[in-house]
Amino acid sequence: MKSNFVDWSSEETNRNWDFIGAEILYNKELEKLSHCSHGNKEEEYCHTCECYPDDIYQSNKPMMNFTYPLFCEPDKEKIIKVCEETACTVVLNLQDDSYYLALTGCGMNFSQSIALAYMIADGCIEWSMLEDVCTSGAFSVSKEDYQIILNELERQLTISIDNQTRKLTEVTEQLKK
Repeated sequence: MKSNFVDWSSEETNRNWDFIGAEILYNKELEKLSHCSHGNKEEEYCHTCECYPDDIYQSNKPMMNFTYPLFCEPDKEKIIKVCEETACTVVLNLQDDSYYLALTGCGMNFSQSIALAYMIADGCIEWSMLEDVCTSGAFSVSKEDYQIILNELERQLTISIDNQTRKLTEVTEQLKK
């Protein structure tokens, strides 16, 4: 699986990244708070509305020191979906103007959550990750999402096998010459 090490504890490093996912969800939560009918519009939170912008921001910042490159610029809806439905967030590297996934939680194996985030943001699982996705049961995703991931793995692995078989045939024929 292609990943890059990033030391999120370094303030210098943080200046090179924009926490897009955290910012979008923070602003979404602020918008919700602006319509609070409980007199908390000027506050930082509302228990009754279950609206906590600062908590949302913090829980959607990267936690683990790795990023996973995206191949497209995800739109706002995809970023929200990644953040709300997976254990990932979307970050922007300001030095290379590229988008990445980053984990917002930790545990034994989040490969399924990363795979699902790729499917949401890029439309498919990162090719170099196909063999690394855990297939022993639903660990970091729902059973429904696990089934979606398995279907996508089957689709992409079939394509990969077909491509490799075609290339092997070409090589074998060249060796016969």
